[in-house]
Amino acid sequence: MPDLFHYFDIAKKVVNECKALGIDEESLKAYFVAWQWGKAARKAKKSGRKKRAQEQEQFCLDIAEGLHQQESEDATIQQEVYSRLDKIVQSSALVECINSIIRPYLNTSKNQVNQEFLNLIMHYHNYRRYSDGVRKNKTPMEILTGKEQTKDWLAILFEIIKERMPELLLAS
Repeated sequence: MPDLFHYFDIAKKVVNECKALGIDEESLKAYFVAWQWGKAARKAKKSGRKKRAQEQEQFCLDIAEGLHQQESEDATIQQEVYSRLDKIVQSSALVECINSIIRPYLNTSKNQVNQEFLNLIMHYHNYRRYSDGVRKNKTPMEILTGKEQTKDWLAILFEIIKERMPELLLAS
């Protein structure tokens, strides 16, 4: 059970790092709320929601900057706080992400799933490029390894098949 909520420890560490930046607590809270609104703006699908979230983010940033009153450093402090908060990975977000990837395949396969099928979904997830968001034009494997991926996920899949089971690619 303790490992299940380990992201709380990471969040606590990140909050302490932010406090070490020398920002008063009220200003820091305003930055935290602004970050939440910024995250909501990035995730918003509808333009009305996106606009409202951006306005709320800017409002909170204005409050944080007003409380902090060090104008020359405000943009740098905002970037520092945001970059630290972006390191927090929410476990529920991970579960929801995997579920949203697998669910359409499970629905179409009528729950007749084997390990090979799950491996194919896993390969697709790890080697496909993100089309939008903070990670746009990157793959999960690029983010993990730091090495650029030059081939499409399908080309990589065919290379793996050619290496492990070349008989599958032979014309009958």
